[in-house]
Amino acid sequence: MKKIILVLIFLVNYSITVNAQKEHQIKLKESNIIWEGSKLFGFGSHNGTVHFKEGFIKKQDDKIVGGEFIMDMNSIKSNENDGWVIDLVNHLKGKDFFDVKNNPIAKLVFTNVKHVDDLYMQITADLTINKVTNSIFFVAKLNDVKTQLDARFKIDRTLWNITYKSQGKTSIKNQVISDAIGFEVNLKL
Repeated sequence: MKKIILVLIFLVNYSITVNAQKEHQIKLKESNIIWEGSKLFGFGSHNGTVHFKEGFIKKQDDKIVGGEFIMDMNSIKSNENDGWVIDLVNHLKGKDFFDVKNNPIAKLVFTNVKHVDDLYMQITADLTINKVTNSIFFVAKLNDVKTQLDARFKIDRTLWNITYKSQGKTSIKNQVISDAIGFEVNLKL
């Protein structure tokens, strides 16, 4: 009987904790992701945007405790205006990079959020690109009125099987592309 009571207490506490978390949808049209890729030594780079398809953060006691975001990989664009940009974007969408035909979305799921203070937090998340999931870590900051969450981070693209002209696959004379891809994420809450 004592074990049954303990199990019931646990279930009630768990239910209260889960129910206390609230999901808040991000403002899709106002949120954005800026990406940047470059050649190995930083000589020459490209940057552009990817849009969110959907996303939410979880809050408990007015603090962010989780989140999940889906990126529309078909929305990849370059911020450059030259005529060759169409070829660049098509190449990024192709099998050498994101294989958008077979992988139309990428996903980021917060797995741990540690608050440093009222505005800064350290976030561990699972990032899925090309059906490969790896854990990443970054610092995020809320603006003063807590209506926007900003973060910057870099990933090693080879961990997601994106190896086109990678350091380990190409000689320097063949214009090696850096394995690092930088992201600047701005979430409007």
